[in-house]
Amino acid sequence: MANKNKVSNIVFSIYILIAFYVFGGGIVNSLVAYKTWRAVGVNEFPKFHHIDSSLIIPLFVVFFFLSFIPQILLFWFRPMIISRWLVWLALLFNLITLVSTIAIQIPIQTELDKRFSLELIDRLISTDMIYRRIPMLLLAIINFIMLYKVVKHSNNRSNPLT
Repeated sequence: MANKNKVSNIVFSIYILIAFYVFGGGIVNSLVAYKTWRAVGVNEFPKFHHIDSSLIIPLFVVFFFLSFIPQILLFWFRPMIISRWLVWLALLFNLITLVSTIAIQIPIQTELDKRFSLELIDRLISTDMIYRRIPMLLLAIINFIMLYKVVKHSNNRSNPLT
């Protein structure tokens, strides 16, 4: 049992680390990077977009996909204080983000690889906010609740007077 608790703590810690990294990176990309694309010149945009895409994959996309590994492991290895339904809810929000990325954002990004378009950039920004940032914000709130429960439980166990 002690080994499972140790593994659960490690899995949860890795999950929280990656999840908050992905949330922060996604917010910066959405609220800063995408909005600056409008200012890039028509002639410069294809090269700019290629460089941006080549950097975002190893620094963000890889970690987004990696976040699913510890998240799924949480169904079996999680601190006892975290309920299974919180893990399901977190997975749901992550899957909404994934489906939106595949079905909406990647096709827009593919078109932007070919040409500069303010209309496409605006559509990318609006769909990103609705279908990725809102679910990611809700995911971050769920992750915070899980983290709060773990910290509160840990403090209660170490201080029996509270």
